[in-house]
This record gives sequence, structure tokens and C-alpha cells, in this order.
Amino acid sequence: MIASVQFQGFKACFGGKELTQACATLSGALIGGKLPAPLDQLSEDSDLHVRELAFAARQYTVATAENPADYDALYNHGVLLQELSGKLPAASADQTALLRQACSRYEAAVAVKPSSHTALYNWAVALSDLARAVRQADPAEATAALHLASMKYAESLQLNPRNPQALNNWGLLLQELSADAGDWFKRDSLVRSAMDKFRLALRSRPDFDRGCYNLGTVFYTFAMALQNTSDNSASRQSHDHSVRTLLAVAAQYICLAHALQPSKDIYRKSLSVVRQMLPLPFLRAGYLTAPRATSLGSVTETYRRGWFVLDHKSLRQASSMETSLSTAAAGVLTTQQRGPAGSPAVAAGAAGSQAAAAENEPLVLPLDQLLAVRSCAEPSLPEGGGIWISTQAIPTGLYLVADDGDGADAWVDALVLCQHLVGSGASEALQEALAPVTARRSKAHTAALAG
Repeated sequence: MIASVQFQGFKACFGGKELTQACATLSGALIGGKLPAPLDQLSEDSDLHVRELAFAARQYTVATAENPADYDALYNHGVLLQELSGKLPAASADQTALLRQACSRYEAAVAVKPSSHTALYNWAVALSDLARAVRQADPAEATAALHLASMKYAESLQLNPRNPQALNNWGLLLQELSADAGDWFKRDSLVRSAMDKFRLALRSRPDFDRGCYNLGTVFYTFAMALQNTSDNSASRQSHDHSVRTLLAVAAQYICLAHALQPSKDIYRKSLSVVRQMLPLPFLRAGYLTAPRATSLGSVTETYRRGWFVLDHKSLRQASSMETSLSTAAAGVLTTQQRGPAGSPAVAAGAAGSQAAAAENEPLVLPLDQLLAVRSCAEPSLPEGGGIWISTQAIPTGLYLVADDGDGADAWVDALVLCQHLVGSGASEALQEALAPVTARRSKAHTAALAG
């Protein structure tokens, strides 16, 4: 279940080629003497690779003692110690000792080369690992380590802003800190900061499924926390609507993570939990203020508020049937309006009918025609959260306005990821996830017969 998701996903820059190079650098004769604890234990491990790492770590201990300003030796030493800590029992004294040593090596490496974003990043990861190792024995040290790790992620991203893994890890860390927050306002601030980090990660790299999934889980956790808060009956309807909105947004991101990586079992299981919270058969539905078709692109552009839906094909103003389906699924109460876009009735007559047809022509933005999507703060727009969309038909872009900034961010994320899925020819998983249960069962039955 999503509520029990653990804060995993911290990934250091070691392993593979980098770790091999760190060991290969020290391919000379082994320096004599006893290995410092706990490396002496690892030097006798049954795994040859672990023994090689332990011996290399000893050589780096000597090398850094002889030349404390050798950045490569300091950094590689930290990499090896951090890797070796994972070979020891979790939260043991030996693991904690190695993690502390790794942190000290990264700190020394950064002192020598302050521009090293990889050393800062790995230092943050090692601090996060240290926090988990000492959490039971010393909660205060664990919290301090997480706060310091947060600072190191920030410094690393200042040097290398387009690192989705660093943004993802930072978001996980903030989410972890929010669980221990003493009051609702502090928790809310930390959770929103975590959301920002996950959102930046997936916007910088739309195929980054972990950031997308983690953003869904943080929305889900936030919704559950809000649902469990007491509220008086006078504002109960608004409270319940806020919970439903958060759950729908959570479902949106989890559905998109599944579409990005359909083979991941955790995404599939999580989607089965939250799928009913989607405004099926759509990924997202809600009010947007959009330019009228007759004024689109003109100096006197005018706007009207209407109900929009997004699926695997397009973002569009909803028809009457689509409005009914999506509002019912979203639990939204709307006033029944005439016309496909919810526009008022227009006077009859031939000229009036033609004008009405042009005026009421629904806005449709096919996903395969999108060029760019982003949030914006355009002062000339109606009040709300601005969205700028460039298409092949309108390369200079058009503006939509969500009811608020949070809504605009959710729309932008959905459009960016759907655009990526369509552009990479991978929208079939999204289409299947949004299909009615009967259609999905029929497809599964057909595939079984074909097999």
C-alpha cells in the first residue's frame, strides 16, 4: 500500500566504472600493516570484490595522510568507504564508523575543490545514510545529519542544476523530515518543498519515473494527513473537496509513473490502489480559463472559464458527456450549462448560428502537436495560475489560466509528461490505464487467446 512507502531511492555516484577506476588507481603494491577497524573485518570477507575494496580503502588512507590536498584520493576514498558501509550490518557501529569516515573524506575533498558537485552530492547521500544508521540510537544526530545533507544537495544543485537524482533525493529527504515535524505548518512547508524538488526533477527529465512516482506518494501522504485532521461541520465540504483534489493529483502522478515504466511492479500495485481516484476515462479534469476562439491571438483577446479534460490524445474543452463523466468521477458539483464548452445560449438566426458556432468551437490541443509547456506569471492574464503552451499551429503560444498556482503546476506536469509519452511512442500504457475496466479485461482476454 502507498501509505507504507519507505523513503528509499538515495543513489550515490559510485559503482560500475567509477568504482573500478577508484580501485585501479591503486593497483600498486599493497602497503603493509593492519587495516583500521572495521576494514580489517571486510579485508577477510568471502567476497573477493569486497576484499579488493577494503585493501584499496587502506591504500587511500595512507595516500591521503601523505598528501591531504589530493582531491582524487580524498574523493575516491569517500566513494570506497561509502560502498563498503553497505556491506556491513545496517545501523551497526561498524557501518556508522565507515559512514562518518566517508563524510569526512567528502568534506575534505570539497575543501580542496569547492566546485565539485559530485563530491557535494555524494556527501549528501552519505549523510542521509548516516542519519538512517543512527536514527534509533541518536535521533538528534540523525536530524542534524539530514539538515546538513539538505544543505549539501542545495550546494550541489547550484553547481549542477540539471541533476534529477539530486532533486529526487532532496525531495525524499524533505519528506522524511516532514514526518518528524512538530506542527502542521512546519510539516506543510516541508512537504511543499519536497513537492517542488520532485517537480523540478521530472520537468528537467520527463522520463524520470522515480521523481514522478515520489511526487504522487507525497501528495497521497499529504492527503491522508489532511483527511485525519479534525474539522468542524461548517467547513467539512471544503475539507473533503481538498482531500479529493489531493488524491486525484496523487493518482495522476502514479498513473504517469506507471505509464513511463509499466514493468515496475510497485507502480502497478500503487496504481491499482489510486486508479479509482482519477476522473476516468481521463487523466485530469478541471476548470481552466481559456481564450475564446474568435479572439485567439488578437490584441483584444478575451477569456472564458470552461471545463477541460486531458487523456492520452489531447487537452480539450469537454463535451457535455465528457463533462458529466469527469465531474462525477471527480466529485465536482457544476451547474448544467448549454453548449459543448458550457457557454451561454446564443440567439437564433443564420448569421447568429455561424457566429455562435465559431464562438463555441471547443479548444482542442492534440498532444502530438505540443512544442513546449510551462507555468507562467503573466500580469495581463485573468486571476489564477498561468499556463503557457506552444503548439505547431500556434508556435508563439497561447495562455490558459488554472484556478490557482497549485492547479497550474499539476496541469503543466501532466501535459509535459503526456507530451513526452506521445513523443516517444509510449502512450499505450497510459491509454490502457485510463480505459474502462471492461475494456482492459477484454484486451487481456484477447491477448490470452492470442497467446
